Amino acid sequence: MNKIGIHFGYFNTDWDTDFIRQIDQVKRIGFDILEVAPVPLMKLSKEQRRAIRDHAEEKGIDLTFSVGLGKEYDLASADKEIRKAGIQFTLDTFDIMQEMGSTMYSGVDIGAWNQTYSYGVIDKSREWKYSIESVQEIMKSAEEKGITFAVEVVNRYESSLVNTAEEAMEYISRVGSPNCKLLLDTYHMNIEEDSFEKAIQLAGGSLAHFHVGEPNRRPPKPDGRMPWDEITGALKSIHYEGAIVMEPFIKMGGEVGRDIKVWRDISKGAQTEEMERLAAVSVKMFREKMQP
Repeated sequence: MNKIGIHFGYFNTDWDTDFIRQIDQVKRIGFDILEVAPVPLMKLSKEQRRAIRDHAEEKGIDLTFSVGLGKEYDLASADKEIRKAGIQFTLDTFDIMQEMGSTMYSGVDIGAWNQTYSYGVIDKSREWKYSIESVQEIMKSAEEKGITFAVEVVNRYESSLVNTAEEAMEYISRVGSPNCKLLLDTYHMNIEEDSFEKAIQLAGGSLAHFHVGEPNRRPPKPDGRMPWDEITGALKSIHYEGAIVMEPFIKMGGEVGRDIKVWRDISKGAQTEEMERLAAVSVKMFREKMQP
């Protein structure tokens, strides 16, 4: 049965948070996974990270990592020093993941988040070349540590590198590592793909991680706008066994609202109790729909 998770940013205004408290929170709601980001964890000591790992293990919560690379770590940059910094940032993240018992690394991880490249409106071959060379170097460590590096397919407004499953399949083929896989996200697919089903089936065995959310980034729900029967049916048709992780963002303000571009209160004033209830509805839906 697929494990169900949620991104830690759903409950937060800022990226720094009390991860131990959040582990308890997602466990209480009914999740199996808390998806975290590297930067807040890099600010903590090894002892603090170990305490988070131990608490997650005690509660039976897996930790997966999702990143949005900053421009200073752009693996597709024409500046060699920026690419070098991005490679080192990723390798440092892998060390933290190993400390914390995590093997799934995903997100906007092949180039800078919220970055579109100006080199040729119809030609991104240069950026692909730099990005692929950077990722190929990174994959040596991923393979040694048993880490899956999942390339997230995101919409045109957040990156111009890889916008469809078809492009991502070509990208990972060029990287050429068994640990380089795909992450599809229904929010981005809703903008870029012609068909949820065909994109998922194209990804097939290369699909290693899956993000879910409504088109306006509300938590998934049975009466939402996404065709959840089509989506979960396609996942089952490829025998997908990976995680299904919610990535809803519905609160204005702070670093999270700014970075995700939440310009109105999508939550409609929801407090913690209501946000937890909405998330619990999503968990129940996916557990039911992913039944054999």
